[in-house]
Amino acid sequence: MKKEFYDMRTRSILTLIITTLIFFSIAPLQNYAIKMLHKYEDQLKGYNISLLKDWSFYIYSQWFGKNLGQLIPIIAIIFAFPLFSREYENGTIEFLLARKDRRQIFLEKFFAGLLILVFEIALFSILPALYSLVFSKPLNYGLTWKFLVQSEIGAILWFSVAFITSVFYNDQVKPIILSLGILGITTAAGFIRPLRFLNTYTYVLGNNIFKGDSVDVARTLGFLIVSSILIYFAYKVFEKKEI
Repeated sequence: MKKEFYDMRTRSILTLIITTLIFFSIAPLQNYAIKMLHKYEDQLKGYNISLLKDWSFYIYSQWFGKNLGQLIPIIAIIFAFPLFSREYENGTIEFLLARKDRRQIFLEKFFAGLLILVFEIALFSILPALYSLVFSKPLNYGLTWKFLVQSEIGAILWFSVAFITSVFYNDQVKPIILSLGILGITTAAGFIRPLRFLNTYTYVLGNNIFKGDSVDVARTLGFLIVSSILIYFAYKVFEKKEI
């Protein structure tokens, strides 16, 4: 599995640096954000700016409800799409097959990508709590684990989508285009009332949590089942795929 971790080093490090920088461009600017919004108060009718004075609401809404929440599916896709397609494209898959059986190759690639993704999403999810502890901010810590769970499950779902496309295609362009295309189509379709369950962003952004609910158990289990099915079919495709 060392090779898989090594291959992911650039993506994981850049994602870690960029996402952390985004957080620190938001967290210290609560007062500035409120001040700027007051300047445009007449144009923001219906928006209760005073809510942002509450630190918990400010950091959770700006981090999970906007920035990190929007990035999670994209981060998951970026981590997954080259796992197999790069090996096909570079012709290195034959070398791997000469040394290991297909099951071992599949599991090593899947778990290497998944472990790094889960670790980074967990780190990003606890950044508000860590920042609040260091700077003595009055955070509602009880919400952190709820956002953490839905962030992780949303990331795993989109990792699974991109992972199966990586197994299917022999170049790196098609998997990322197809995965991002599926993300865009399902998000757009989700604005149609009967199809709103397709919009995974309502889950990843934690809309239900902001409304005072707990973790969405039904969608959490549903996304885990879909992810498991996708990974199972990815394995079956790789098992039979002609190299």
